Amino acid sequence: MAAVDDERVFVVGDVNGREPILHVAKEQGFAAAENILAHHAGEPMAPYDSIHHHVIFSGASVYPFARVGHTPATAEAAGHEVVTATRRAADDGVFKVKDLPHGLARLTVDAADGTVLGYQGLHAHADTMAKTLQVLVEDELDVREVPDRSYHPTLPELLDGLLREASVQLD
Repeated sequence: MAAVDDERVFVVGDVNGREPILHVAKEQGFAAAENILAHHAGEPMAPYDSIHHHVIFSGASVYPFARVGHTPATAEAAGHEVVTATRRAADDGVFKVKDLPHGLARLTVDAADGTVLGYQGLHAHADTMAKTLQVLVEDELDVREVPDRSYHPTLPELLDGLLREASVQLD
């Protein structure tokens, strides 16, 4: 985030022309602060590389859309062979019980090694589930090694179903 013409100038948020997203700008600010201290101490600076992570609030904010990492199309364009798992909210009882049966979620996984590459969700609480998926994508976790840890009945059970469905396709 150091300016090209003057490494003493750090540019974060909307002004850097990358991702004009508040939460990304916040993380860029923390990274810039660390780089300012590193630069002052004569230590190497670290680039800020973020995983694609967007949330759009739709349906009166009841049904947000969240995307983390790759879609199947962007993963294939990046050279991955993929498997996908898709679940409809209506297929998980807890969504029905909470009267939130609309929406779906999709997981994109590398077919060769099981690495979780991305998640797209348009369903209740997709925005909060995106944080969990961001960790899986950033840490390049194998879908088969993600533990089943939802407390029942909770909406993240949807994620358990996606992980199981993708794992079965790899075995």
